[in-house]
Amino acid sequence: MKKLQLLLLFVATLFPSVLISQNTKSKKEIRKEIQTERKIQEAHLDSINREMALLAVSFDNWVLNATSINTTGGTVTYVQPNVNFVKVVGNMMTFQTSTGFGGGINAMGGVTLRGMIVSKTHDDDKGSISYTYNVKGTALNATVILTFDNEGDTATAFMNFDNGYSLTMYGEVQPYTVNSVTEGTSVN
Repeated sequence: MKKLQLLLLFVATLFPSVLISQNTKSKKEIRKEIQTERKIQEAHLDSINREMALLAVSFDNWVLNATSINTTGGTVTYVQPNVNFVKVVGNMMTFQTSTGFGGGINAMGGVTLRGMIVSKTHDDDKGSISYTYNVKGTALNATVILTFDNEGDTATAFMNFDNGYSLTMYGEVQPYTVNSVTEGTSVN
């Protein structure tokens, strides 16, 4: 009888530890399922954002909010996206750089240039999508190549100015109508 009581006591102490280990395993499984679901949702959202960006570019109504700028000398500068951008509305392109602190040509610590798009070409090479714009204006004469990353709405805008200067802006492309940028005084 004593052996039976001892056996029951052993099973009674073992049973909660088995339940605890099953709960721990279940929590890990649940956490993994949540992470998997989150990744699926993020991929879906990236896909939607990409389609919106590509549609906006095809309708000439978009903004690339730059998070970094790479200049001719190779210097990379991280910048504020709402005041550093390339914008296309209809057949007009606006390019702006700014420190956001005031001063400068555009009263925002930088420069704002506008020009008319005289030609636009599109290239889609196995998912690598790019648009080439030739822009002419009073102070903005450039070739701008907008190249999308393979996923999402991020892109680079390589700007080759007629004066030999070039720079690359990297950031997200969004429809102009859902974007808020602060535009300074334009040179032209």
